[in-house]
Amino acid sequence: MIKRHYTASGLIVKNNSVLLHYHLKIKLWLPPGGHIEENEDPIQALKREVLEETGLVIDIINTSSTVAKQFQNVYSLIPPHTIFIESISDKTEDNHEHIDFIYICKIVGGQIKNNKWKWFTRKDILNRSDHSYNLASDITLTDELIDLCLETFKLV
Repeated sequence: MIKRHYTASGLIVKNNSVLLHYHLKIKLWLPPGGHIEENEDPIQALKREVLEETGLVIDIINTSSTVAKQFQNVYSLIPPHTIFIESISDKTEDNHEHIDFIYICKIVGGQIKNNKWKWFTRKDILNRSDHSYNLASDITLTDELIDLCLETFKLV
C-alpha cells in the first residue's frame, strides 16, 4: 500500500495575480504550502507554511457555500477549494502521495521576505506553449496548476 502524506497549499491572489515560487528540488513553479503537522488542521498548517515561506499573513477565501460554525464540542472548517492527490517520486524517501488540501487565499498582513516569489498574471498563465509555461528552458508550470490558477481568476 502506498504511503500518504497530508499537505495544504494556498493560491494567494492579489491584483488578478497568483503568487508562486520555483521549487528547486522538483523544478516546478508551485504555490506556498507544505505538510500538515501533528495536531494541526489544514488551515492552521497552511497559515503557518505561508508565513514561514513567504512572510505573509493570509486569510482563506471561502469558495464554497459552507460556513464555518462553532458548536459546543464540535467546530467546522472552511472546506478547501479542491483536494489534489499527487504522486511524489522522491530519491531520499519512498514514492508516496500527497493528499493536498488546496485553498484560495488573500493577504491580510506581512511582506514577502525574499525574491524567490513571483506574481503570475492571468496573461502569464495563458502565455504557454504545449501546455507548459516556460519562463526559462527548464522551468515549468504544470497543467493542473494552470487549470487551478485559471479557475481561481474566475472566482475572485
